[in-house]
Order: sequence, then C-alpha cells, then structure tokens
Amino acid sequence: MGRKIKEHYEKLLLSILLILLGFLGASPWLMEKEKHQPYSPASEFDPFEMRVDSGRVELQFRKPHTLMPGQTVSLIESNGTIRQKVMVEEVVFPRRSSLQITTKAGEAVEGRLSGQDELRLGLQWRNDRQPLTLATGRTNTNVPLQDVLSIRGDHMVGFSLPPGTDLEELTLSFYQSKEMNARENAERIKWEQTRLEGNETIYDLFTPPVIYLVDGKLSTSLPHDPLPDAKKKEPFGMELLRFSNEPYPYRLVSWIGETPYFEDTLSKNSATSDENVRNRLEVGIPYKRFPERKAGQPSLIKTSEEDEDKQLKVEKFVVQQYRDERTGGLKTIGRALVRDYKLGGEPFEINNQMKEVFAGNIKIEVRMTLEQLDGKTFSFTTADEGISFDFGDRVFTVSGIRVQEKSILVTKKGPGEAEKEEKLLALP
Repeated sequence: MGRKIKEHYEKLLLSILLILLGFLGASPWLMEKEKHQPYSPASEFDPFEMRVDSGRVELQFRKPHTLMPGQTVSLIESNGTIRQKVMVEEVVFPRRSSLQITTKAGEAVEGRLSGQDELRLGLQWRNDRQPLTLATGRTNTNVPLQDVLSIRGDHMVGFSLPPGTDLEELTLSFYQSKEMNARENAERIKWEQTRLEGNETIYDLFTPPVIYLVDGKLSTSLPHDPLPDAKKKEPFGMELLRFSNEPYPYRLVSWIGETPYFEDTLSKNSATSDENVRNRLEVGIPYKRFPERKAGQPSLIKTSEEDEDKQLKVEKFVVQQYRDERTGGLKTIGRALVRDYKLGGEPFEINNQMKEVFAGNIKIEVRMTLEQLDGKTFSFTTADEGISFDFGDRVFTVSGIRVQEKSILVTKKGPGEAEKEEKLLALP
C-alpha cells in the first residue's frame, strides 16, 4: 500500500514539474508577444486602427480623410476636457492610392497616385519642389504642392505622444477648430435727449426717480464696467531683409565643334564629389531640370517649347578669335546667346571668359517673427513668384515681386481658416 502511494506521488510530482517547465518556456514568448502587441481600439466602431511603438503613434483610417502634417490631434480625457494637443508630423500615402486634391484656386483634381513607391510628406511638405503626380485617365497631372489646399485620401497619419501619456485613458479627436474673428467697433446705442415743452418731465408723475451719486455728481443710473477691448491684432509676422544679385548658375566652360558645354554650379557629379555637373547643350533645343537625376547623369535634359517646365535654350553659339591687348597673342573665345524661360526678359550672352554672369536673377531674403516661436530666415529668387512658406500654423504666400521698387506682396492665411491679411513689404 505504501509503495503504491509512493508511485502515485512520484507521478504527480513529475506532472507538476513538466507543467512548470512548459510555463517557464512559454513565458518569454508570451511577454514578447505582449510587448509587440499594438494598441487596439476599445470599440470596433472607431474610425481607425492604431499602432503604438515607443511613443510613436500611427493611425490607419478606415475611410478617406484630410488630415495633413501641421494639423493637430486632441487627447480627450474621460470628462470631455482636452488634456493636450499633438501635431501631426507625417502622413504616408500608399502606392497607387486614390486621392482628391483641392487647390488654393478652388480646382479639384482626382486620380491615383503615380509612382512606384509610397509618398511620405512631413511638416515642410508645402516647400517641396517635387510636384504631386496623379494618373487621371490615360494622362498624368502634376500638381505643385505649394498650390495644394487639401488632400483627401486613406493615408496613414503619424505623430509622437508626450512622455507618460497612456492612450487607454484617453480618446482622440481630429476636429480642427476655427477661430472666430473678434467683433470690432461694436456700435452702441446713442441716447438722444427728448426735447420737452414747458414744465414737462421725463419721469412719470407717480413714480419717483432713483437718483445715484456717482463721483460727486447726480445720475439716474449706475456706471457700467468698461467694455472689454477687442482682440489684439497679431503682428504680420514677416519682414523683408534684402534684395541681392545672384550669379547665374550655368557657366560656359568648353565646346566641341559647334556644341557648347555648360557647368551647373547647383549640382555635383555625386554626393561625394566636389566637381560640378557638365551639360552638353545643343543649339536651338530647350532644356529643363532633370528631377530624377542619378550620379554621373546630366542635370539638364532635352524638352520641347510646349513644356511649362523648360529652363533654358542656347539660341546661338560662335567661336571667335580676339587679340590679347596685354600679350599681343590671339585668344579663342566661345560666345553663347542664352534665353532663360524662368527669368524671362531678353536673351543674354555667356562666354568662357566670364567668371560670373548676372542675368537678373535676384535673391530675396525674408525673416519670420512670431511670438513664442523661434525666428526663421527663408530665401527665394524672382523666379519663385507664388512660393509659399508654412510657419506656426500660418501660410505666407509671395503673390507679387517688384524688383525695381525692391518690394514683395505677401498674403498671410491663419492661424484660423477665415483669417487672411495682405501686406506690401518694401526695403527702405
């Protein structure tokens, strides 16, 4: 009897030991699974799916939306109050996703995102010179990002959580509030004294008036609190620093036969090279910038007169002999007549003896200054008329450039969607 109890006890002890070993072996896997398990919405009716990793939140919406970098997401407590607002830092559009674009001019463009890769846009997306390309039917439509007012799609939204934030105790709100303009110069009712005849009085015969002593004077009413001042108008937030001549970026350096070679001072042969790219420009053919250029390729490619992106064209090129007055010898000079479509105006000469060419390309510098924000300086050229800058939930658009007066016309929108101001900035 004792031997059988001992055998059963040993089997029971062995079973318990195997269970413990199995649990210990599975614990790291369970902990790892719990560690990487994304936060899931509390309700299946939430309009998004969420993934949280080290304070970084990514939201994938189930329906199209218009959230973009620079807009905010509100963290709402259980009592309905806003704990904090966080800014959308990045959005990602899937490859071939359907988009609805509304431009600042009120135009609507619909199509599928063209390209082989997904599209990522950050806080400075409006300053990106690469246009947004949509496949519309059998053609592609390019929309400059600086002209885009809103984009509607099913894109992913990314932002960072403040340290110590627990999303299980909060809900998310994507409502973009609009600030209402303060009512200015509110009209007051002006009291006009009734003209009385003889011994008439403004008071009823049987109702004695109530008289108050205010600052030593009799009055029929008590003084009112002063009306609150209208909302203080925000400073414009942009100042013009300088106009300065910029050297033309293309220099004539050599030629073969009747074909000149131009050096592009804005482009290097590769990321590790200090040498500028050289472009072979045939006479009479327009060229434009090569946005998808790789190392070793030219920075300018052939195009047509109908292309709105055309940059320049060599209209004439000659090689002439000149006598050097200092040495008395002959000097060979290559001379090109160049038309720049972006600068406009008449064609100008570039020859291989010129170290710098000034063709009317003016550099303009401005500085953004708003309270509670660090100042920033931006620069652009006369060819960038219409360029926009995002700064502190406000969009500044350079709608006009006057070189002779050294002034620019700027339109400011924000911080509320209904707020708009236009100002002419000029140098003294």
